Amino acid sequence: MSQGLPSELPALGDALSWFEASGSPEALDHAFLAAGVAIAKLRGSRREDPSDGTEARELLARLPGLERLAAAAVGEAERAAEIGAAQLWGWFGLASAPPRWNEDERAGARTLVVCACAPLHARGPAWLAPRLLRLAASRWAAVLTSELRDAGEESWERALGERYASVRRRYAPRTKSGSRGLREAVRTDEQTREALCGRLGRWLADGADFTSLASELEAAFVHSRTPGALA
Repeated sequence: MSQGLPSELPALGDALSWFEASGSPEALDHAFLAAGVAIAKLRGSRREDPSDGTEARELLARLPGLERLAAAAVGEAERAAEIGAAQLWGWFGLASAPPRWNEDERAGARTLVVCACAPLHARGPAWLAPRLLRLAASRWAAVLTSELRDAGEESWERALGERYASVRRRYAPRTKSGSRGLREAVRTDEQTREALCGRLGRWLADGADFTSLASELEAAFVHSRTPGALA
């Protein structure tokens, strides 16, 4: 990397000040563009090479304003994730507090923001968005699976909607007196919990489309339960 700092740094600072004052998505887009130009100048002959996490952390330390961009972009992404988590917890009717990103996930997000700018033209927001979704997907899926293990049957009725009766009839554990419910399947069967956690993790990482959630939940039971297991 060259030792001189790029002349575009004031443009980055101006765009970030605009964003911090207005919250405008356009301002954040301008900040990404300014950061991409500044990083390219700093990287010199390597400007077209994809950066990695190690270089991204070095750039954060060396380039004034880049930490502000990372903080702004991560803040926006985290707020969107929190809204999604609240919607998900509401979908199931859970009373517990939804999860948030932890410090490791925030640090990973900051690194990804810089990597998205190096080089910006080959990566940018289209490269960044799915990677931000994957950051906490597995952990959040595990948290939700743990919550569902202890939740009441009404959570499954809410989440599955019109599919509930069919899924319960086919996959809930049974006794002589009848079905014990899907809650019991999740509470007592490790294979069901693992299938549910895996499905939820992939669903979160793919963008958390609520129109497909009931199908994913049903698929977890389909792939983990067999007629022989329904004693």
